[in-house]
Amino acid sequence: MKFYRINNSLNSNVLGHYPQVKDIHYKCDVWDEPKFIEHNQFIQMDFEPITANAVLHEKSKITDLINVSGMGFTNRLLVSEKLKNILESYRKTGIQFFESNLIYKNKEIDNYWILNFFESDMHFLNFNKSKVYLTENIFDKIRELEIKNVNDFLNMKEIIEDEGLPKGIFIETFTLENTIDEDFFFLTNVQGGVTYIVSEKIRNNVEQENCTGIEFMPIEIQLSQWLQGGEREKFYGKV
Repeated sequence: MKFYRINNSLNSNVLGHYPQVKDIHYKCDVWDEPKFIEHNQFIQMDFEPITANAVLHEKSKITDLINVSGMGFTNRLLVSEKLKNILESYRKTGIQFFESNLIYKNKEIDNYWILNFFESDMHFLNFNKSKVYLTENIFDKIRELEIKNVNDFLNMKEIIEDEGLPKGIFIETFTLENTIDEDFFFLTNVQGGVTYIVSEKIRNNVEQENCTGIEFMPIEIQLSQWLQGGEREKFYGKV
């Protein structure tokens, strides 16, 4: 089965305006409020977190995947109810959605949700065919690590995280195992911090439902090749 990374659309005709979001509205002290969603990364929440609201530029189009970054949205997807329902139908464990409505032309647009994924599936990686590095300042490679399996990776990650910044662990390139029993999962410590991956079944479903604002990058293609080598343009047109 083919798998794809979920990317935000870069096409200005799809987004209406780039960047799509001009501001973020907060409903709490973003630094000191422990229930603010930003402070609860990759864990299951047994409470209703405080979310933020993405404020769209007046010329932006309202899409099913919103291109937003900043406090409250780090490493997360902001999706419409239509896209949420599709993703939920393919993943039964490890995910939560919390309401995070848009603000557009001074009006609140409801039925938008922020995804909290609290189960990563690093065991889907074939570490013998992947390149993992010890880094400094996130992406400055120090040396390649000998990682043979997911237990090696998790043990090394724990050691490095105990030492603290600026050291880190970074998967520069990865290969998936041949047998994967999920259609929707995410990986950490990769380019961009995390990446959300879907099967061809989900891609087909999303496209059949005409969900907007989303692009699918084949996992076998590197980001530089996708953006600079012309591969993306074949599928989604010019930026």
